[in-house]
This record gives sequence, C-alpha cells and structure tokens, in this order.
Amino acid sequence: MASHIVGYPRMGPKRELKFALESFWDGKSTAEDLEKVATDLRASIWKQMADAGIKYIPSNTFSYYDQVLDTTAMLGAVPERYSWTGGEIGFDTYFSMARGNATVPAMEMTKWFDTNYHFIVPELGPNTKFSYASHKAVNEYKEAKALGVDTVPVLVGPVSYLLLSKPAKGVEKGFPLLSLLSSILPVYKEVIAELKAAGASWIQFDEPTLVLDLDSDKLAAFSAAYAELESVLSGLNVLVETYFADVPAESYKTLTSLSSVTAYGFDLVRGTQTLGLVTSAGFPAGKYLFAGVVDGRNIWADDLATSLSTLQSLEAVVGKDKLVVSTSCSLMHTAVDLVNETKLDSEIKSWLAFAAQKVVEVDALAKALAGQKDEAYFAANAAAQASRKSSPRVTNEEVQKAAAALKGSDHRRGTNVSARLDAQQKKLNLPILPTTTIGSFPQTVELRRVRREYKAKKISEEEYVTAIKEEINKVVKLQEELDIDVLVHGEPERNDMVEYFGEQLSGFAFTANGWVQSYGSRCVKPPIIYGDVSRPNPMTVFWSKTAQSMTSRPMKGMLTGPVTILNWSFVRNDQPRFETCYQIALAIKKEVEDLEAGGIQVIQIDEAALREGLPLRKAEHAFYLDWAVHSFRITNCEIQDTTQIHTHMCYSNFNDIIHSPRIPSAEEIADRIDKMLAVLDTNILWVNPDCGLKTRKYTEVKPALTNMVSAAKLIRTQLASAK
Repeated sequence: MASHIVGYPRMGPKRELKFALESFWDGKSTAEDLEKVATDLRASIWKQMADAGIKYIPSNTFSYYDQVLDTTAMLGAVPERYSWTGGEIGFDTYFSMARGNATVPAMEMTKWFDTNYHFIVPELGPNTKFSYASHKAVNEYKEAKALGVDTVPVLVGPVSYLLLSKPAKGVEKGFPLLSLLSSILPVYKEVIAELKAAGASWIQFDEPTLVLDLDSDKLAAFSAAYAELESVLSGLNVLVETYFADVPAESYKTLTSLSSVTAYGFDLVRGTQTLGLVTSAGFPAGKYLFAGVVDGRNIWADDLATSLSTLQSLEAVVGKDKLVVSTSCSLMHTAVDLVNETKLDSEIKSWLAFAAQKVVEVDALAKALAGQKDEAYFAANAAAQASRKSSPRVTNEEVQKAAAALKGSDHRRGTNVSARLDAQQKKLNLPILPTTTIGSFPQTVELRRVRREYKAKKISEEEYVTAIKEEINKVVKLQEELDIDVLVHGEPERNDMVEYFGEQLSGFAFTANGWVQSYGSRCVKPPIIYGDVSRPNPMTVFWSKTAQSMTSRPMKGMLTGPVTILNWSFVRNDQPRFETCYQIALAIKKEVEDLEAGGIQVIQIDEAALREGLPLRKAEHAFYLDWAVHSFRITNCEIQDTTQIHTHMCYSNFNDIIHSPRIPSAEEIADRIDKMLAVLDTNILWVNPDCGLKTRKYTEVKPALTNMVSAAKLIRTQLASAK
C-alpha cells in the first residue's frame, strides 16, 4: 500500500524562506545566499518525507514566490513591459513580475480558489510568444535524485493554467484563453521529455479547475490537451490531481476517460460526493486512485479510524494495488510543524496535526491498509479524538442555546434605510461626501516595539497604556489637521485584525509558529477556533471611548466581522461552519452594543473575507451567502436608528482597486468620485482609502489623505454651484 503528499509548505518551519527573500530584496544578501536557503529547505523536506516512508514524494512544489508564476516562467509568457529578451528567466525578471520594479507594476494577484493563498495571474493574448524559459521542474527533480530521493515532479496542468489566466492589457476581455492550448503544449512536451530523460517514472499535473462548474467546451479542452500529450507521456505514470471540492459528475466522466492518465487524485475531505462517484459511477479498471483522506487545509489531527474505514471501502472498488493514501490537497495551506509549538496548551496540542504530522498520518494509514497497523499510534489518536469530543472547554451550553435561538428571525434592523439615514444625519451633521479612513494608521517600528515589550512584560501596563494613548492622540490630531470628517483611533493596540479579537474571545487558541503563506514572503498566523465562542469582556470600548474624548468630531468604532474572523482562522470541524459563525456574530453583537452605549455613533464592522468563503460551485453560493449575510446582520440588529453601521470589503473581487504606495493627485481622486456619483446618490457615498493604512508610511499617508480631502471638497463645491 502506497502513500503520497500533494505538496508541502515552502516557507520553512521558522519562515526561513521569508527572511531570506526579504533580505535579498533589500539588497542585504546575494542570490547565492537565497539559493542556499532554498536548497537546504528542499533537501530537508524531501528527507523528512522519505524518512517517514512516503512513496510518492512531490518535487517542484517549492517556489520562490508562487507556483502559477513558476509556470508562467516555464512557458516564457513574460508580459512585454518587463523587457525580457529571452533565455533562462532569472530572479530579476521573475521578481519584477511578482512585485513590480521602479518602472513597471507587478502582475495582478488574486485568490487561489477559496483559500487565503494568492497567485500571480498570467496575462496572455494572441501575440504571447511561448518558449521553454525556466528549467526549474527538471532541475529540482535532478536535485532530489542526487540526494537519493526519486520524486514525482508536479506541474500546474495546461488547462487549469489557461483557465486561471486573464487577457493581457489591450486584449479584448472576451479573448478565448483556451485557444492558446496548442501554443503552450509544445513547451509542456519539452518539459515532460526532459523529465523522462532524467529518469522520472511519475508526473503529477495539478488540474484543480476540474472541481469548478465547467461547460462542455472547457471539458473538451482537457480531452484535447491530454490526447495531444499522450505520445510524450508514453512510458510515464501520469497523475491528474484535483482538490478543494467535489468533482462534478461530467468532469469526473471526462477525467476518468483520459487514456494518457494512469491515476486520479481526489479531495475526499471536502469532496464527499466524489466518494460516491468512485463507488457508484464506477472507476476505470487498472487505474490508480490517490485518495485524499487527510485534510490539507486544517490543523486537526485526522480521525484515523474513520479514514481507515473509508480507505477500506475504496479498496474493495479500486483494488489493493491501485489505492494510494494521500492528502486532500497541498499541505501548504496548513502550518508547518507542531514540534515548534512549545507553549501551546498540551490538551489542545494533542488534538492537532500540522504538515509534518500529517505526513506521518498518511504513512500510518497506508501501513495499516497493508496489514502493518501501528496499534499504539492508532490508540493514541483515538484517545485524542475522544478527549476533544468530551472536553468541557469545547462546549458552552449558554452559547449553544443563544445560537440555536437565532433561528426563525432575519435580524434586520426595524426601520428602513432612508429613515435611518435621516436620523443619523440629524445626529452626526456631516457634509455631503463625508471623508474617513478604513481604520488603521501606520504601524511604526516604535509602536511595534511597545507592543512587543508589553507582551514580554518588559514594560508595565501603565507604561503601555500611556504609549498607546500618545499614539492615538497623534493620529486624532493629524486627522483633525487634515480636516477628515469621521475619525478613527488608528488601531495602535492591534497586532492583526483577527488575532486581536480572537485573543479576547473564548474558544480560541494561538500558536507561536503556525505560519501559513498568503503570498510571496507574506505569511499569516491564523487563530485556532477549538470550542464555542463567547466574549467575556469588552474588547475595544476603552480605546474607542478614549479616542472620542480627544475630539469633538465623530469617532468611528472599529471591529472585525464574524465571517472574516471565521474565514481567517483554522475553524473547528466538529460542527457546521455557519454555527460557529453565528456564535462569533453574537460575541461581536455585544461589542457593538457596548460601543453604542459608550457614545460611539459610527461603527465599522469589517468583512474583508466575506467573498473568500464563497463555495467554488454556484449551486452552493446561495446557502453560504444566506448565513454569511445573516451573521453580519446579527451583529447590529438591535442598535438605535441614530447609530450608523459601516462595513469594508477589501481583498474582494474588485480587481481595479489595487493597494499601492503611489500617491494619487486630488484631480485623480475627484475624477473617481465623479464616476461613482454617476451611479450612486450623494447621501450614501463616502470618500476614503481602499484599505487600512497600517502597512504604509506616514510620508505616503499624509499627502494621499490631503489630496483625498481636497478632492471631496472640490466635488462638494461643484455640486453646490450646480444647484
């Protein structure tokens, strides 16, 4: 019985790659230094999997930035603005595409399906010239082989690559990207031929778009592509890997009829209906099934007994020699190694498995199927599962009852929008096109030092509060000088918009090194929601009231919404996600009501990740949106008409809005306001930046906000004179 890992985290257990990349980008280290860190990381990952007994170990899942960008480099599909002149693509061109440079912007970045990882979107058109321009896949296969590890090279599949691309600038939006299939397949053939010559016996194509709603033309592209590759794939075992959702019946039929493919990988954690297709719709005789039973997207220890039972039912369909135990997707979406969590609560730690532990779980399941079950390991796992189910810290009956009582109400505010707007305007007395910001102001080195020293108990609480109050006062005075209408306190006390709240809510746990790559060198450390969620004490009221006492202008309360807290955490898997979301919503509701009671008249409840949780299949959208919007409404359904609720949704699919240090002119901002007034009434349009300002510098923030206020005033004057 064999085992397989779809992919593995790249950053390293202590974010070694992140620090090496940022040092290189800052000019503090050389390309050779960066390559040394990368080489050592790859070697340690391959050795770790080999030592654990994994048979099918992936290569080419490492990346200096992003696997889709690596594919763009492999295909030589470099947009013209980067002035690439051919040859092997080096760091200069590669990182310019990823991050931009002094003269040209970066390529667009967007979400990788419904994860919090972002990929670099290829820009293609009829004039794109393709050539084999990065030998990374072959080089890494050879590198592993030289270490004595025979790997499965992984490529982003040709059809998914095109379906994830966008038309290049100047190319009409309706350009059929799949028409480029015949242009990219010759490069894929060259890569495959080189891998064969280097000794590869397996190759993995990641085709995750197969889980989407695809029309017959798109499905036909898969048949055409793999038929075209058949001759060069001859003699190789070919795995097509899918993940993140069920494979629709038509896609399953297309995939399992590809004659050049010898193995199919399915996510059997999120794709429970795919399990039914395998057992009922039939599975091709003589083909391999790579069964993704170990969750690659969450940090809970696998229920080994349940997974073993699933695998045994599949074994009866597929055959003992053709069933491979695998992860549901790449482990890059989970934290790296639980060993590095020396301060995590021991009971909660026993319920968890990070990437390194999941590798061991996969191997243990494969051995158990082969009749070599590690009884002690399985017994310890069963004990941990039982402990989690029975632990009193997981269940809070009061919270469960409150969440259950939410059923049967839509939680809308009692008065209609126009009546509330009138009441709010009388209370707030704002000009038309009011100006505000999204909440955070720059987080300086000094500010981060104060927070770090307070957490380490190097300064007293009194010293910490004094320092934070000084920072708030500075931000308030700056906003008054800029003549902004509705102020914010700048959030100097907050480390992260989810972690800050999670640390004050019950049912949350936090890691020291549970980092997950978001994009490039940026990593996030998601909280762990392990139990019922409640709010023991007010979380933001003190700071908002303090800030309001410093100004006569309205001070906006700043909260993170329940859907965003949910989507940016590792969420418990022992109850439906919507139930956890309703619990978080009730906790935020209490905070909203306490802010209102404290005199805060404008409250912003950020839902930056609302769209991120949208299911991949359209048939499931309505249910998700229903409970997600419902959760948001719960937070503010019982406040007074005079209290104004805002939300903010950055990182959503508003692709024309780009986070940038560039300072737009007052005229440019005024032009944008004019465009919005063409479709929006003046009484509902506010003027603000596109996101929080914590990652920006004051040298960028001050002139940009000055221009923003000037633009709002300019339009107000024009509107007044037009009456």
